[in-house]
Amino acid sequence: LLMLILLYGPDSYRRLKKLGEITDAYRKKYTGLSYDRIDVSLDESLDKLKILVSTLSMFDDVRLVVLDNPLLAKDQKRLRGILKANAENKELTIVINSIQKPGATYKFLYEKPSTNQEFPALKGEKINAFIKQISEEYGVKIDTETRNALTDLFGSDTWSIATEISRLSLGAHEIESRPANDYFKLINTVKRGYNTKERVVALEIILSERKDDPARVFNSLAYRLGSKSEANRFANYDVAVKSGKLEYEEVLLDLTLGS
Repeated sequence: LLMLILLYGPDSYRRLKKLGEITDAYRKKYTGLSYDRIDVSLDESLDKLKILVSTLSMFDDVRLVVLDNPLLAKDQKRLRGILKANAENKELTIVINSIQKPGATYKFLYEKPSTNQEFPALKGEKINAFIKQISEEYGVKIDTETRNALTDLFGSDTWSIATEISRLSLGAHEIESRPANDYFKLINTVKRGYNTKERVVALEIILSERKDDPARVFNSLAYRLGSKSEANRFANYDVAVKSGKLEYEEVLLDLTLGS
């Protein structure tokens, strides 16, 4: 039983897949598992976390808590305190799910009894190995031409690569083309795209091909938000960027994956 598990890195496809493997393993092993997931960037989330870790039930074999966006928590000192206090709590496992690598103030996450795993963006032969792995999972034969098309089109975007291979396994005959290269159409796709693949591809075109300023893209996405919760979310991201905790590119990816 591991108490603190850190999963971090920009490759959210493999990171979230690993998270799913952990939660599935705990559900199979512990029939009385209590499971909670908390986005600690939200208001009052640390209060909820504190209550959860302080009220373990005699009816729970173990409690599993997943913490999203740890580096966006407003009170980093308080979050570290809660995590440190439960680093050896054998009735509780906390999985920290982060795009960014937590820094030196979180060094206890890189020391025993904690465990950690990094999910960097894949490049070169590692992308080719990933394509081979996913194609085998879906039972699809990927020839050299198709593999090159996938890497040319999606780069290190493992979400889009896996989605395309899934489509090919269902009988699709060609790889879907990218969205039109119009800025406002792309912004609309990032905000309201039907699936993660469409949104990520649109963001990649904006930043990599058009080379639009990330701050401009962020402000475009923040224009005419539909709810107070959305406004609060963007405000929190804005503070994180201006305080140096995050870069605009990281925020845009997080927004795109979580749209």
